Amino acid sequence: MHVISGKYKGMKLQSLNGMNTRPTLTRIKEDAFNILSNYFLFENKKSLDIFGGSGALTIEGLSRGIQEAWINDISKEAIEVIKINLNKTNNEKYNITNYDYIFLLQILQSNKQSFDLVYLDPPFAKVESYNQVIDSLLKNKILNKWGVIILESEVVLEIELLKEFVLIKHKGYNKKNLYILRLEK
Repeated sequence: MHVISGKYKGMKLQSLNGMNTRPTLTRIKEDAFNILSNYFLFENKKSLDIFGGSGALTIEGLSRGIQEAWINDISKEAIEVIKINLNKTNNEKYNITNYDYIFLLQILQSNKQSFDLVYLDPPFAKVESYNQVIDSLLKNKILNKWGVIILESEVVLEIELLKEFVLIKHKGYNKKNLYILRLEK
């Protein structure tokens, strides 16, 4: 696993072994960021990775110019891998949290934090988790207007809440679905 583009291009990243994380495949990550680069300027933007895993998506965003990144994972082992990977960047414009995603969203709301780019790739296929996150992002204004969500799912999503977004792209892979959504309201 490595960084695809930007100032950290080629940097090798450590991954976490086990069933609790599913690193984004290089092909999917590359597709997502290539598509996103046509609709999103990374500079002076703030990102949020709710299920951070190895931190690869956050580091890819920082490599392309994200100004400030928040990265979260409930797993202490994942947090250690994230720290190792972020330390390789010599970039200090990030916040790492070790919370359950529901608690994280409550903290973000109470601190009035908002983001321009959200990575949403939970390590499980529970559709209700997508509903909970998207509902909280919208209701609590955690996603800024014109903000983008890069969403990965093992199943095709037919979430009622997706109607609030403009679907920039949906691409199906072997066992993954990539959605790029933009909030334009």
